Amino acid sequence: MAYLGSIMRGSTGGFQPAPRHDPVLAELLREAIVGPASFHEMAAMVRYAESRGLGAIRFRFDDDARLSDPAHPLHVAFLETLRDPVLGSDFADLGEIAPWRTRALACRLPSDMLGQRPSRKAIRAAIQAQGTSWEVRVALCVAARIRFGGEAEWFGREAQALYEMGLFPQARARLAASVARGGEAIAIG
Repeated sequence: MAYLGSIMRGSTGGFQPAPRHDPVLAELLREAIVGPASFHEMAAMVRYAESRGLGAIRFRFDDDARLSDPAHPLHVAFLETLRDPVLGSDFADLGEIAPWRTRALACRLPSDMLGQRPSRKAIRAAIQAQGTSWEVRVALCVAARIRFGGEAEWFGREAQALYEMGLFPQARARLAASVARGGEAIAIG
């Protein structure tokens, strides 16, 4: 969703909201390719399509479908992302990704270790715990965003973990999302 703002700018340079149903945006959002750099925006795209009456978005994996490989460092975060309730709405056509949502809802993920309704404090403590792997930290940040909304803290913590994993483009994107929500524009590392 961070990328849509550049599409919809008025002549004065200010952000112009799209009309309730915009056929150009509907066509742009008709199909979304999901990969390591974009999977975290799936729920936001669905919410946007729903709010604008744009119709369902068809999701499909990028050509190499790396996120479906359990050895991929973002696989667990991808599964946590698929647990977002909005991805079960009529505005999300998961297509080939649907079996992965089914798996995500059925398997045990890092957020399950914190109980049914973990508090911010519990998630924060789990993310900061000594010995927590980068992969688990990223997955817990995703779970926190689903549970508590897109607060700057969770994007900032995720950016730090992604940076430590060497996933610099993803780290920069999460840091930008944190700053957009009022987080500090800090150097990560």
